[in-house]
This record gives sequence, C-alpha cells and structure tokens, in this order.
Amino acid sequence: MPIFIHYQTASKEWKQAENITSVPGDALFIWYDFVNATSEESKLLASKFHFNTLAIEDTVKTVSRPKFKEYQDYQFLVYHLINPKDYRAQAINLFMKGHILVTYHQDRLKRLGNIEGAIQKRYPSQLVTPADIAFIILDFIVDSYFEYVYHIEDEVFSFEDRHVNDATDNKLMEDVFQIRSVIIKIKRVTMPMQELIQHVKDETSFIQSKKQKMYIHHIEDHIIKQIHIIKSAQEMTGDIRDNYDSLNSYRLNNVMKILTLVSVIFLPLTLITGIYGMNFRNMPELQWDFGYFAVLAVMLLISIVLIIYFKFKKWF
Repeated sequence: MPIFIHYQTASKEWKQAENITSVPGDALFIWYDFVNATSEESKLLASKFHFNTLAIEDTVKTVSRPKFKEYQDYQFLVYHLINPKDYRAQAINLFMKGHILVTYHQDRLKRLGNIEGAIQKRYPSQLVTPADIAFIILDFIVDSYFEYVYHIEDEVFSFEDRHVNDATDNKLMEDVFQIRSVIIKIKRVTMPMQELIQHVKDETSFIQSKKQKMYIHHIEDHIIKQIHIIKSAQEMTGDIRDNYDSLNSYRLNNVMKILTLVSVIFLPLTLITGIYGMNFRNMPELQWDFGYFAVLAVMLLISIVLIIYFKFKKWF
C-alpha cells in the first residue's frame, strides 16, 4: 500500500502529499504513515530516517510489547490495538524525530475514527509536534477498547437470561470459559498499555506542555475504567464457575448419600441371604415349613425399621 503523508504548511494548514518528494521543504510538521508497507518501503526507515536497526527489526518483523524508548535524536513508541477477529494485539509503531512523525502498522487507522479531523479540530491553527499526534492516536486506540470491554460486560450481565432455560450444564460452562478466554486476551492488550501510559506520564522529557499532561491523565482515566470493568467481569465469571462447581458437588453428594443409604438397607438383607444360602445339613430353619416366610418377614421388617430411622434422621 502507499505511504500516506500529511503535513502542516508554513501557514499552519493541513495538507496531504502524494509522495515523499512532493512534501514542501518549509513544512512545519510531517506525518509519514506506513500502512502494510512493502519491503522496499520499509527500507526507507533506515535509508531516509536513519532509525536504529533493532527498532526497525522490532517494527517490521515482530509485534513488540507496548513500550517507550528514547534514542539520541528520536523517540520510539509502540501501541497495541485489539484485533476484532481474534482479540489479539496489533502493533502501531511510532517514531518521533524533530518535526517528523513516522507511524508503521498493518491496517488503516481510519477504523479507529477520523484522526485527521480530530487533529485539525484540536489544533486548528497551531503548530503541532509529533508528541501531540502520538497522544491523539493513543486516545483513539484506548477509546476503541470500550467496544470490546462493554461487549464483555453485557455478555456477563446477560448471562443468566441467556442460560435460564438450558437443559444441560455443558452449554453454560462452555459460555463461561469462552467469555473468560476473551477477557484474558483483552487483558493481554490493555494491561501492558496501562503500564505504557503510566511510564509515558512519568517521562518528563516526552510530555512537553500542561495540555499534554492533562491529556495523558484523561487517557489514563479511560484505561483504568476499562481494566476495572474487565476485572469485575472476570470476577463475576469466576463466581459463576465456583457456583457451578458447588452445585455439582451438592448434586454428587446427594447421589452418594442415596446410594449409601440403599447399601445400608441391603447390607443386613444380604447377610441373612448369605447365611441361609450356605446349604449346611444341620440348619433347622431349612426344615421348617414357615421358615421361608419368616425370613422374608424379618427382612421386610429390617428394611422398614431402617427406612423409618433414616426418615427420622432426615437423611432422606
């Protein structure tokens, strides 16, 4: 894809250049936006801008953890977007050098919103710096997390309504583990980003004005709110899982109790049956005409007594 180039003219107007050579020499600010760059375009990071080789390698070949790093004549930032397909991290790499900002990423930033419009609205006739644009991009990225965070919150809060008529528990637990899987993936993006925002907030060399300091506090408030919602949703799904385990244990205990009581009832009956089934010659009861009926009556009486006893103890 082409490199999108935005620049601020000497009269502080925002314009877009078709290629690198068409950028005027008196431009006050230039933003080079590399989108899904080819290998030839990626080589410009070293040949034109002279960025560090290791930083370029991290940018082109890997998805680095969110970070802020300061070199001798430029600064390097890595932000993370959430991929809407699988909730994994997508890196947005920013190089800030003098009046130049270079961003390198895979997808167009337009899916975050109208960043160019936000820049012009926030700085209509003011000179902007790479840090100003970096904060606006960071704000758009953090705000994009709300879509996924609120979706998870809605899924958890509507959990009971969705499963009230479920005939089995399998679907219920599949849904719980699916939600927890998404929560973990989102946390893997948001929590490192919170650490980055905290680091940038404490980095005095990066924040150059009171307006930027207020802006980073605003962004930090948003991501703290998101993380609190995610943690709350995770705790609620944990409670649902624990309740499910407790219910299963209760059901299993009830089954084991019934089976134990049945075994206790049949134990003396089995003993009697075993004694009279040994077929010794000298067993007087075997010759008794009413012996069979007497043994059945005794066995029935034992069963009734045991059942009454268990009922009295409220074990049934």
